[in-house]
Amino acid sequence: MARPSKPPRLVRIPNREFWYIADGRQRHSTKTTDEEAAQCFLAEYIVLKETPLDPTISKLLDMRLADLVAAKKARVETTPGFHKALKKHFGNLQPHQVTQAHINAYRKKRQDVPAALREELMELKTSLKFAKRDGLIETVPHIELPARRPPREKFLTREQGRAILDAARPLHLRVYLLIAMTTGARKGAILGLTWERVNFERGRIDFTDPELALTKKRRTVVPILPDLVAALRTAQDMAQTPYVIEYMGRPIKDIRRTFKDAAVSAGLPWACPHVLKHSVISWLTEDGFSVDQISDLTATNPETVRRIYRHFSPDYLEEVAVSLGKTVSFTNQFAKLSKDRSEKTQKNRQ
Repeated sequence: MARPSKPPRLVRIPNREFWYIADGRQRHSTKTTDEEAAQCFLAEYIVLKETPLDPTISKLLDMRLADLVAAKKARVETTPGFHKALKKHFGNLQPHQVTQAHINAYRKKRQDVPAALREELMELKTSLKFAKRDGLIETVPHIELPARRPPREKFLTREQGRAILDAARPLHLRVYLLIAMTTGARKGAILGLTWERVNFERGRIDFTDPELALTKKRRTVVPILPDLVAALRTAQDMAQTPYVIEYMGRPIKDIRRTFKDAAVSAGLPWACPHVLKHSVISWLTEDGFSVDQISDLTATNPETVRRIYRHFSPDYLEEVAVSLGKTVSFTNQFAKLSKDRSEKTQKNRQ
């Protein structure tokens, strides 16, 4: 009686650097020395092997998520939320069954959340494009993305920021707000921060996560105030995990719900964690700091800072306006205009 074949598994090959996937007599390199990453490649390999010739949208979205996990992309945090709505509407369909009518119906269903709608359709389009690249489907249905929304001009004042901080009850939220309001760091950078990257002696925080691949979203090392150092020391004394932001012995994946509770209590129900970063930039521009200073501290693209800088701090253009003012003479301009009108009126009466 023949022995049953073993399922695909990770193996080491003598004198080879990478982990390999053993499948029967075949060996496939994962092209990584990291066992955790290799496990992700193995999971993706098994999914691909078991995928039918005409996979459903739901199956392709799962494969897309497996790719993101294997590559350790930051989008792993938000992508499952986009997939949930897509699977509910398109999940049982195969790509060739997706028609413009299906897409139009989806756009109508999600029209109340335009930002999410754009991200979801972009995720669907990307998943199908990768499936075609891998030979799993022959064609990608046309999916037109909604236009980008103009940037929202909602920002917290310093007083409103302090009101949310005062209304924050859980310790982990207060620690999060203290870091966010004094560094301008992104939500993901703060939630992923570990104690080993907090330098108490020098008063520095390193938001660069060595476990994440580099993306367009910059991260940096920033100085922190002595008061924040003292607050973080207190938080570390009670810490149960390597993560700075934790709750009940576990790292926090998202802060939206507790932030929302504090914002509502402060009378600011429209506020969200995302708007806090832009608020910090607005406070710094109002104080007259340069684009480079703000960009480096908050790890923000200088072009984004300039857009906000012009809105909140037009004072830097005053010298330019004065220079242009030298071109014309304002003396007696209105007196001359009044005299001309008076002479014209008298002439018409005659």
